[in-house]
Formats: sequence, structure tokens, C-alpha cells
Amino acid sequence: MECFLGLFDKTKYTNFADFDFSLIKERLDRIKVVKAEKTGEEKKNEALRKEVDAKPYRYCMYDGRMEKVSNYMVEPPGIFRGRGEHPAAGKLKSRIVPEFVQINIGQNNPIPICHVPGHSWKRVVEKKDATWLAVFRDERSTFGAGTKYVALAAESTVKGDNDRKKYEKARRLKKSIQTIRSNYMTKMKSTDMQDNQLGVCTYLIDQLALRVGNEKGEDEADTVGCCSLRVEHITCEEDNKVTLDFLGKDSMRYYNTIDVLPIVHQLLRKFTLAKKPEDDIFDAVTPGKLNDYLKESMEDLSAKVFRTYNASYCLQDELTKGSDKIDAEKTPLDEKIKFYNDCNRKVAILCNH
Repeated sequence: MECFLGLFDKTKYTNFADFDFSLIKERLDRIKVVKAEKTGEEKKNEALRKEVDAKPYRYCMYDGRMEKVSNYMVEPPGIFRGRGEHPAAGKLKSRIVPEFVQINIGQNNPIPICHVPGHSWKRVVEKKDATWLAVFRDERSTFGAGTKYVALAAESTVKGDNDRKKYEKARRLKKSIQTIRSNYMTKMKSTDMQDNQLGVCTYLIDQLALRVGNEKGEDEADTVGCCSLRVEHITCEEDNKVTLDFLGKDSMRYYNTIDVLPIVHQLLRKFTLAKKPEDDIFDAVTPGKLNDYLKESMEDLSAKVFRTYNASYCLQDELTKGSDKIDAEKTPLDEKIKFYNDCNRKVAILCNH
């Protein structure tokens, strides 16, 4: 709101109640009435026109194959909302112009025409090691607007291959998980503080499917992961219970009270002792150190693989538990869909989606 009001005389306008939005409302109401009065045939023809207009942008040639594109539309200018307690909420997003856009094409391919008169692309490149087709960000923005990518759809060959590799890593983790768990238990019993913190971090990532966490800039939301947890995010309670309360990815609040192993409870008390609320709990560990430690147990193992493994395990467990309620031949399709969605919801809760 502060950024929005900053465009006007602050001595006259102090909040949104000072503005008259009646003309905008009247226009939107008229558009709503026009849409409601359209016949079914008119709506169908309009949908077909949109389909025809969008078709050239929905597909691309990728390594000689026709592939579907995921997100080819650019958001219009407006007020940034964000999710959760994002520091940029209420600030203005300007219009994305071609000068903000980089295009990634093959060396011998024709450069896509810029249909905006008087404008041209920021850059046209050939990046063979990248899977994005275009990339842009709001360069006029006064806040840290995120970079947006135009990429292939989830059903594309490239995305499918990447997903297959991701789940194959999770399969390999399943074969090593008991050894890894034994290893981080040994770390927690060590006399070395860094070993203790590595052990507890890996335990939390394994048991709770937490993200590893990275440092954020001042203009970004105060989201954290395991390595960046602060003293204010955790409460050690009686009977080996621990409450975690923090903002995760996309400013989604993670709030969970769990039972932990006695040694984990003891070490968390030790890590937070005599520290201020804003101090890091795991001050001897960085995401890089944690991932280096994980790779000692399994090649290309990272915290992300734990999330994939735990999510897959959770879904399979839920499907198995409810399999006696579902008959492949007799159960109606809508009941099957509801059952699967219920199982998938448990995975979403686990991963804090």
C-alpha cells in the first residue's frame, strides 16, 4: 500500500478509503453483464478463437520434436500480492516489455518476431545446456521481483526424463536409507559440534521432509529451511516434543509439533542455549556443508532427494492402507479419484505445499 500511495500526494491521500473506485467497478460490472448475456454458441466460438490465437505459442520444436509449452502468458501489470508475509505485498508490478525478455533458440532458427511496435527483445541466445525457452523479470520494479521462465510443459519429454531421474535417485536412497540413518545417529553422538548439527539437520530433513534453506535478501520474504532455522522458530517442550513455526517456500507457514528422539531434543536445547531469538540454530552448518555430507553416503544425494523419497513413501503407504476399500472393477470412478486425492493431500501436508 505504501508504494501505491507513494504515487499520489500523501497529504491528501492516506489510505484506500480516500480513493473513488466507482468507475472501475461500473466498468467491471458491465463486462460481467455482457459475458452473462452471451449465448452458448457465442461462448463456444470465442473459446475456439482463443485456441487458434494461442496455438502458435503452445507448442515448440525442441530437439526436432514437437513439445508442449507450459506457461507462455505474461502477467499484466498490477499490485503484487505474493503469498504469506511477503515484504513486497502491495507494491506495483510494471508491464513486462520486450526489452526485459531473453529468447533461447537454436543457432539456425529464425528469431521470433516482436509484435510490439517500436520494441525489440533484450537478447537472443543459444543456450544448449538450458531447458527454458524465454526468461524475463520486471526490471522497473523497486523490489526484488523474481525471474520468470517460459518452459516446457510437465508432459514434455524433457520434464518426463528429469522426473524419471529424480525418482530413480529416490529409489537408490531407499536402498541406503538405513545406513544413512545410522550414520546421522553416530554424528549426533559425536563430541564435535558441527557433527552434532549435521546429524540433527539430516534427521529433521529425513523425518519432516524439510527443505535445506538458503539465505534471503532484505527485499525477499523471510522464508527459511532447515539450515536457516533461527531460535525464534523452535520451541523445545516437555516429553521430547518440539514445535516448529516458520515461513517456508512461497511464504507458506510451517507449524508442527512433533515427537523427536531424546538425543535430538537434548541437542536442540544445547544449540539454542544462550542465543538470541534472531540467532541461527545451526550456526556451524551451511546448505553446502550439509549436501557435501550427504554425498558421502550416496552419490548426488541432496536434501531434495529426501523430499522426493518421503513424499513417494507417504503416497505409497496411504494407497496401500486404503487399498482394501477400493475395488478396481466395482468402485465408481469418482470414489477412486476422491481416494487418490485424499492420499495426495497427506503428501501435500507432509511437504508443506
